[in-house]
Amino acid sequence: MIKQFDEQVQYINELFVSGKVKGSYAVAKALLEVESFATDPSFATVQQHVALLQANGYENMPSPTAEKLKQSVERTDESYPERDAVAAYVGSQDAEQFGKVVDELLAGPVETQANAYYTMAEYFLLAKENDKAMAQYAEAIKLQPNKALYWGAFAKFINRIEASPYLALRLIEEAILLDEMNPRWHFIQGNILLQLVASTKNLSYLPALEEAWLKAEKRCSAKQIALKVELAKSKDVLAQWKKQML
Repeated sequence: MIKQFDEQVQYINELFVSGKVKGSYAVAKALLEVESFATDPSFATVQQHVALLQANGYENMPSPTAEKLKQSVERTDESYPERDAVAAYVGSQDAEQFGKVVDELLAGPVETQANAYYTMAEYFLLAKENDKAMAQYAEAIKLQPNKALYWGAFAKFINRIEASPYLALRLIEEAILLDEMNPRWHFIQGNILLQLVASTKNLSYLPALEEAWLKAEKRCSAKQIALKVELAKSKDVLAQWKKQML
């Protein structure tokens, strides 16, 4: 029985360092429910793992439904149609017109309401009002949990402000599960894993990091030049970091 528990604890860790944090949390929670595990030496470690992830919102995370949604495609300038209202505001600085667009989106069905919250999140991100941006991103995935863009943008934001990488990993995993062919989400996952490697000095994250960037590279279209450049720069950063650490 002890050996069985050891294997499960190892599996929980393997899932997590490979970026499959949703599964890691589920397996860890289930293991804590096993009565005989309470006396195992690893019980406290698994309990702490679950507590850490719960503190990062894993327990109350929205769940995608069975609805099949057409996912947004990134344009060559790295933009998305759902962000056009913010781009128009940046170009015109017409706050009144921007407010009207947001109000119109909020007055529509759930799909456009979610777009409104995503739009406001991107606006607050530009305004450097991070707390407000976080609240809007959270509302967007709550209203429309089937759209990878909202999960991915939320994860990118969390990574950008160097907030919790554990929350960011959970968000980007959902984006990848919803839209596995978008290279952007794999690139962001790699960036989050790099943040974890740098902050924890845990080299166990390296294989998943390199795999994520490899997947991003393979999925890039010929026109996604900017993303390819970002990938090349990130790989250089990692190579330099490896020279210092290994």
